[in-house]
Amino acid sequence: MEIDCIHFYVVDATRTRDLLVQQMGLRYLGGKINEHTIEYLVGNYHLLFSIASPLNSASPVADYLQLHPSGVRNISFRVPDLDEMRRKIDRLGIEILAVSSEADEFPWLTVRGWGSIDHTIIQASSELTDSTITLDESITGIDHLVLNVAVGELEPAALWYRDLFDFQVHQTFDIHTQKSGLTSQALVSACGKIRFNINQPSSSNSQIQQFLNTNRGAGIQHIALQTHDIFTTIDRMQQQKLAFLPIDRTYYTQLQIRAKTAQQQSLTDDEWQKLQRLQVLMDWTESAPEALLLQIFTQPIFESPTFFFEVIERRNLAKGFGQGNFQSLFEAIEQYNSI
Repeated sequence: MEIDCIHFYVVDATRTRDLLVQQMGLRYLGGKINEHTIEYLVGNYHLLFSIASPLNSASPVADYLQLHPSGVRNISFRVPDLDEMRRKIDRLGIEILAVSSEADEFPWLTVRGWGSIDHTIIQASSELTDSTITLDESITGIDHLVLNVAVGELEPAALWYRDLFDFQVHQTFDIHTQKSGLTSQALVSACGKIRFNINQPSSSNSQIQQFLNTNRGAGIQHIALQTHDIFTTIDRMQQQKLAFLPIDRTYYTQLQIRAKTAQQQSLTDDEWQKLQRLQVLMDWTESAPEALLLQIFTQPIFESPTFFFEVIERRNLAKGFGQGNFQSLFEAIEQYNSI
């Protein structure tokens, strides 16, 4: 099972396309237009984004934007056996919204997902692909996606994805600041290729609750993009004026104290300087101090303060999600929302 495409419904598809191409370094792959909707495809060898905007009220994108701000509408997956998925969907009583026709190249079906998102499930091609192909791309895939849900929905939502897609709980989090908090479950697919995290607020003033209020319900908060060299990637993005969440300088003072105490010597002096200059977060575990999670988060990219991107480097096969980085992200969003 793999992610096929992330479908965005947005107010201004051209602006979003330009941000992804000009500021984030993805490629424009083509577009199409009909009587009511304009759609662009953006990505590279490793990932694909569809970005659609309405041209008039007849567009299904217009219907979505009547209820929600710009954001992720559909996450599509490729599966090896669509017939087996169809039987499971029927058994679970999940609503099927649409199915493929004989004219489609590959069979597919769309089910109603959680909150404002749907999922299209596509029969994967039986043709073999060369997984060893490497291209000079800054972004090398989708690391994980994050769904925000309302209070009381964390367990039901996690169970829904476990039942349908066989995701399993990999980590749990309980994050608190002086102002608010969240609880979270990090799910992973059986093949390990898909990481899908679910957050719920633990207080009425949580930034997760603020997202839910603005989004008018559950939805995708952010998508994390993989890179093999976060310092070079972020330096290029910042030169192209992509805006990131600011991190309090005291974070790096405390991080250096922690690193010195733990005898963390994985970064060179030059990399420490880049870490602070670019405002990248870093975390590790005591059991694997050489495996670093290096992460940074854009400011919200649409007209409402909801969806944003993350860029992540998992150095030396770092796994999971660092508690320290998760806490710092939550605090950074909280600070940004208070401005």
